[in-house]
Order: sequence, then structure tokens, then C-alpha cells
Amino acid sequence: MDHRGVDVKPAAAYAIGRLVFGIAALAVPGTSGPVLAGEGGGAPDAQAFLRGMGGREIGLGLGLLGAIRANHPVAPWLVAGVLADCSDIAGIVGAWSAMPQAKRWLGVAMAGGTAAVGAALLAKK
Repeated sequence: MDHRGVDVKPAAAYAIGRLVFGIAALAVPGTSGPVLAGEGGGAPDAQAFLRGMGGREIGLGLGLLGAIRANHPVAPWLVAGVLADCSDIAGIVGAWSAMPQAKRWLGVAMAGGTAAVGAALLAKK
């Protein structure tokens, strides 16, 4: 723990994970979309939203890494990530009946797990 209020190594790993996911979503939405959402995830409109999610994840990951590197507070970046993950869960719940069962649970597990890690990093302050 340091003056940024968080253990830097786990926070950096969390940021890198967001960055890698974001790059995959942005660069290959035709592949990542069906993995995350089923057959409909490969549709052009779904890919557009997935690219947006990828950009968001890249921004959150780079912002967190930048804050760590510059010795700035990281809590705002962690809070933003947790809120983004919770909105992903809300989106999945809103589309629950239209999504394949396995994709529902995969999405909730991924977003919920990522939100839980962000919240845990915040709680260690």
C-alpha cells in the first residue's frame, strides 16, 4: 500500500486485464462478440457496441495505469470501472431472456468478477 491508497501490483494487473479485454473487443469484435453474447454477438450492430465497450475498457485500463505511474489517486479509476461493470450486468439482465443461457452466466460472471476485484481493491484503502 502506498500514498495512492492501493496495493500497486494488483491494481496494475487489474488495469492490464481491462486493457487486454478492451483491445480484443475493439480489434476482433466478430470473434469476441459471439463468445460473449452468442450468435447475435456477431451481428454488425452488436459488433459496434462491442467496439465501444472495448474503447471504454482501454480507456479505463490506460487511465488506471497512468494514475499508478504518475503517483496520482487511483480510486476514481477503480470506481469508474466498478460502475462500468455494474452497468454491463444491468445490460445482461435487461437482455436475459434473449441471450443463450451459457452466455448470460458467462457475462454476469465476467462483469461481476471484475466489479468484485475493483471493489476489493477499493476496500483495501
